[in-house]
Amino acid sequence: LWMSPLMPVIFIMSAVVSGIALCMFTYIIIMEFKKWSAIIAKGKGDESVKMIAGAELDVITKTSRYLLGFLIAAISLELLDLIFRGYTAMKSWDILRSVMYGKDFINIFVLQYTLGNLVPFIMLLIPGLTIRRVFFALILVLFGVFMMRWNVVIGGQAFSLSFAGYMHYHLPIIPHNLETFKEGLFGALTVAATPFILFWVINKVTPSLEYK
Repeated sequence: LWMSPLMPVIFIMSAVVSGIALCMFTYIIIMEFKKWSAIIAKGKGDESVKMIAGAELDVITKTSRYLLGFLIAAISLELLDLIFRGYTAMKSWDILRSVMYGKDFINIFVLQYTLGNLVPFIMLLIPGLTIRRVFFALILVLFGVFMMRWNVVIGGQAFSLSFAGYMHYHLPIIPHNLETFKEGLFGALTVAATPFILFWVINKVTPSLEYK
């Protein structure tokens, strides 16, 4: 799965997709949190509360256009890579085909391409965009990028060039040492939480979520 000149570009493009999606996702959560926090603190009838509108649909709509553009580019590059492998009949294609249409069929075609790419793509294309629909579409986009990483990194190490069989990856849940912490669930959660912790620290220095 790594033996492709397009793989670095595919990773960068999917990183752009996940970056835009995560920014939109965070924006919606923060703005809605500000809105409901103000309502709880001051009451729904307060004039200052009425000025806090939550996530703006116009901002989400414009940003979703960029997301759709990069999503199309990312999917196109992935499909181009598969077509190139099949057309050139590279040695890696036999291995990749056995994984794609056998062992990891559900992970790749059902979870990644269908649930993580096609469904949110259609959700964002349907007219009459709403914050709620975009919110769930963003979750699916992030899930699709995660599955792409999982299939390439974990799936790419699951087979051998000798076709001797497959290896099975077991995610360490409870870390017993530093290695199992880095390679396990808590390591992944630490990496995922780090940007939000940094944002919280920066927000303490330069507040951006306060309301009067």
